[in-house]
Amino acid sequence: MGAYISAWLVAGHSWPFLLTFLVVVPSCFLVGMLCGLPALRIKGLYLALLTFGLAALFPTLVKLDSLYDYTGGANGKLTGYKFKAPSWLPLDEVAQGLQTIPLLGSFFGDGPLSSREESRLWKYILFAIVAGICFWLISNLIKSRPGRAMRAIRDNETSAAVSGINLAATKTISFGIASALGGIGGTIYVAEVGIASPDDFSSLVAIYLIVGLVVGGVGTLEGAIIGGLVYALIPDWASSTQSIAFVPERWLQGPTGSLILGILLIVLTLFMPGGIATAINKAKGRFVSIKAANSDKNPESVAQN
Repeated sequence: MGAYISAWLVAGHSWPFLLTFLVVVPSCFLVGMLCGLPALRIKGLYLALLTFGLAALFPTLVKLDSLYDYTGGANGKLTGYKFKAPSWLPLDEVAQGLQTIPLLGSFFGDGPLSSREESRLWKYILFAIVAGICFWLISNLIKSRPGRAMRAIRDNETSAAVSGINLAATKTISFGIASALGGIGGTIYVAEVGIASPDDFSSLVAIYLIVGLVVGGVGTLEGAIIGGLVYALIPDWASSTQSIAFVPERWLQGPTGSLILGILLIVLTLFMPGGIATAINKAKGRFVSIKAANSDKNPESVAQN
């Protein structure tokens, strides 16, 4: 929904992409809350099936003839927008610094940038800033009183209700916040590819996102980052890899990225059920101990402090 709203505002009303957040965020928040109302009575597996049903229904809705002027039907909605990097920004120097990053440096080119590469790097910087703001806001939300209420409901609804937490309101708001973040992701996606197409938002994409979530770690911000990198980089690496030692060449042909994601999901489910982020935190807790500082063992001095 965020992708289509942004594409419509950019293509039909000449809005800048970043300005479309003013419409995308509240619109997706309200729709998420409306979708969350019937979900209040559903739990567990049935709730997951409901979200998959929405993902399967959306591509059909945007193809309706009555919405053709807004969505472009089956052909999608082109934006025609081109990002131009500011002339004062030293993108070449920034690119050379990013190119030195191990393993990831090749994604930022090799040597001086062309005009197209400058545009792509400028988009990357903008999107990284937007993502950083989103992570910062959610991090603050988790530490706030509403965030603690959401975590309490996640852990035990009965205990949360006994503690005085309004289950219906908190669940509905959480649906709205998640939908607003999804809308921001849709805007960033259509800003990158330049078109909002119904085939890009199928239920298969939802499955891949869940795979990234499980691999990274559910319930952690670090898991979202790791899962996003896994979802984005593994298929790209698989499609560009021609040979691997002890692996037949025919195995690398076709949708190898999906195969690797599936194998990774199975392995992590068996050996790291909480995801990579949870496994790292457990390993850190096993080798790193935190003790309270006590500079003076005199009880009177401690009491005075």
